[in-house]
Amino acid sequence: MLTGFCQLPPSAGNGLEFIVAFYYNHTKDQCNPFMYNGEGGNSNRFVNERECIRNCSANAENIYPTDESLACHFKKAIGQCRGQLLRYYYDSVHDKCKKFIWSGCIGNGNRFFDQGSCNSTCAGIHDDGDDPEEDEPDTPIAIICGVLLGVIIAAFIIPVVVLTVRSKKMSSKKNEPGKSKEPRSDSPLQPQAIEMA
Repeated sequence: MLTGFCQLPPSAGNGLEFIVAFYYNHTKDQCNPFMYNGEGGNSNRFVNERECIRNCSANAENIYPTDESLACHFKKAIGQCRGQLLRYYYDSVHDKCKKFIWSGCIGNGNRFFDQGSCNSTCAGIHDDGDDPEEDEPDTPIAIICGVLLGVIIAAFIIPVVVLTVRSKKMSSKKNEPGKSKEPRSDSPLQPQAIEMA
């Protein structure tokens, strides 16, 4: 039976914060993200999808089981949102934790923040199967190219700026009126030795 607050529509509340929260969509039996403003709202608001499903879905044990090691048998679920979050899942046919890009919503319990928690939850679990092993996603080439280009540009711009500033300082010193390399006659220091009596 569905708890009353799980049937409420999402409510952003009021306030000035922007917090990503999840609400239970009872018509689709899934949890979706929404922006919460930090105050007010209703009880159909959860910190993460796991908490949302466990509190509201009758199907919770098949998505986020209480015994988390049972989720190690699930296939990875990349989700249906537009985010790109690096997570780990356990490939029970090939007995190892692998990286994948999660969209940010509609997942399952076979999703971990880091490889260590994936390994500690799923180590030793094996399922028979002849699924071909999937390649893990590499760091996107666009990010690598962007960082490399930024470093090259910075390595070029910094010396140019430093040299420009130095040359302007030197040229302004040369052009200052009244400055000359010749000692002035009224200067206390004279190039000739003065005999002291």
